[in-house]
Amino acid sequence: MGDYNSLTSLIGTYQELSMFRRFAKLNAKSLVYMQAELVHLEAELAGIESEDKASKDPNRSSFHVSVFNLKESSGTENDIQWQKVLAIREKLRLYSSFHEAILQYSQVQKLKSPSKQELGVLQEWLDRPEGGDFFLQGREADMWQSLEDVVSLSTHQANEDLLTWLISNFLIPWYHERWGYRSKHASSEAWTGLWHYEHATLVAIVNVVSTILSALLPSGSIFVLYFLKKPIMRLIAIMVFATLFSGTLAMISKARRADIFAATTAFAAVQAVFVGGAGLCSY
Repeated sequence: MGDYNSLTSLIGTYQELSMFRRFAKLNAKSLVYMQAELVHLEAELAGIESEDKASKDPNRSSFHVSVFNLKESSGTENDIQWQKVLAIREKLRLYSSFHEAILQYSQVQKLKSPSKQELGVLQEWLDRPEGGDFFLQGREADMWQSLEDVVSLSTHQANEDLLTWLISNFLIPWYHERWGYRSKHASSEAWTGLWHYEHATLVAIVNVVSTILSALLPSGSIFVLYFLKKPIMRLIAIMVFATLFSGTLAMISKARRADIFAATTAFAAVQAVFVGGAGLCSY
């Protein structure tokens, strides 16, 4: 039967399975409550300051211009404002992590959710007899039931482009269902039943595909344009290859839209120069 030791071993071994609840609602509620408390204290202090400033007592009316007089009022009947300042100071000390909590909340919100495949692997392991074997009970069993409010600590997903995502989420599962399960061996330890494909292998596949595409598109467009005789067909070919080029660039890189636009314009210009040099009539 599975336990938390085997679960943590699994998560510690495979970075892709490092997924945890964000608790976004609880974090937001905690921040709002702390903010509300400080808002009330701020309003109370402002009211006391107004009363002291309007007081006919020369000592109290000087508090807004003399911190020394305000502090010296401690222990007297006029120390209400100073006591409130001390109370706020203590609250701020207790809530010194308020801004830190805001920054942490902001960082957590930037984390991406795991893919359905990654969450599915963890869910499957938790259910398998040789894996977790349904050891999570009660509320704890709901921790990874859906992608909602779950974040992934995996750096692989954060750095992957569209081509990498397509290969990892569609091509590799398709390959595994047909041939991969025959060549890959399941681990014989606590996570028995899982197949793991090295990220370095995936990166190598993506690099090879990207290299091939970067060579085929420019040369292929020139090859096609060379054999097209009609000017209108050449112009259509330029449009098609420019579209393919921009789509491929967006898929194999994380370039900005402006950079993709500039590169596509340059690519189309090269094709236009070739067409102009070759002539728009038959060759």
